Amino acid sequence: MQKRIACLDLDAFFVEAALKLRPDLRGLPMAVGGTASRSVICSASYEARKFGVCSAMPVWLAKSKCPDLVLMPVPDNISELSNSVQRRLRDFCPVVEQASVDEFYLDFTGCDRIYPTNMGIADQIVMAVRNDPGLPATIGIGTNKLVCKIASNLGKPRGVLEILPGSERAFLSHLPVGEIPGIGRQMQQVLNSMAVYYVSDILTMPVDAWRAAFGRTGEYIFAAARGICESEVMPPEKRPQRKGISRDTTLSEDTSSRLLLASHLSYLVESAVYRMQTERLTCGNVTLKLRYSDFVTKTASQNIPRTNDDRAIYEAAVFLMNRLFQRRVSVRLIGVHLSALQPGGITPDLFDILQPEHRRQLPEALKIIRARYGFSAILRSSSIRTQGRSEH
Repeated sequence: MQKRIACLDLDAFFVEAALKLRPDLRGLPMAVGGTASRSVICSASYEARKFGVCSAMPVWLAKSKCPDLVLMPVPDNISELSNSVQRRLRDFCPVVEQASVDEFYLDFTGCDRIYPTNMGIADQIVMAVRNDPGLPATIGIGTNKLVCKIASNLGKPRGVLEILPGSERAFLSHLPVGEIPGIGRQMQQVLNSMAVYYVSDILTMPVDAWRAAFGRTGEYIFAAARGICESEVMPPEKRPQRKGISRDTTLSEDTSSRLLLASHLSYLVESAVYRMQTERLTCGNVTLKLRYSDFVTKTASQNIPRTNDDRAIYEAAVFLMNRLFQRRVSVRLIGVHLSALQPGGITPDLFDILQPEHRRQLPEALKIIRARYGFSAILRSSSIRTQGRSEH
């Protein structure tokens, strides 16, 4: 049976999410990301991209390229919109994999009677997502995830690109090697130094040479150049269990203030725990990371009784911070990592049961409020001082 895979990519998703809160900014060069000069751009509007502004670019550089750039923080409606898109896609396709907040894979294999043509599927889905929740999207269609992912990248914005079965290798051959997912700027430079500029150049050397040079990565590069990808579209119930949840932030100014660091840490812990609770997980280990202004990085970990309570996790994180923060050097970055994750809830002890009812119901109340109005709609007072807008 011929595979029929699609990759839907939401166009400038973070910008579109911000424009739903500020529609008056549509048409202007704008970007979403950290607002401090040392922060980076998360996503740029197509108007801003004409000036050379792009994601991962430092804010100061983006401002120099586009002095009229309107900068907005990452909006709180990201998760809500992403979940809404996923629900819409499940109306059309039996197997949907959310690869990220703005990228989804769909497997229509075996749906020939329902959807006779791939272009017909794509048109219906694009129209549905455009109407509700009102977001522009691009779709790439092919016989595997690799090909349709590349097609969705090349079809942007608001395009539909189908790669017919049997034409995968010809489609890829003329593309720069950087178009292959997983080949970043550094790897591309290495390949260029080997006179490998286009995908077709990869096939001039046998797979054994690639394996000898780069190991399993070399095998992947050679297979990708031939349009081969064995990765299946994986629905949530079949996805491997998450191993950890991390949050970190680069400070707008280096600091030696324990109070300010604790405030940033409070926000990061709340954010990480919210994600953990959303996925119905508990953690048994907390790791703290500090990066000093001289770029020396220190980490420390501690096992804790299994929990999904941000208060207990924050206490452990503060203990680790006080243990690590012993150098007479200012801190540039602080981060927290939750690991030893397991599905399910925790068994409350006697003291939890004896707490007042409103105290026991607080975690569930927080989840309801944040699901409706966004994570930052309600925060602990210790987190509000920093607003935590630059965490990654």
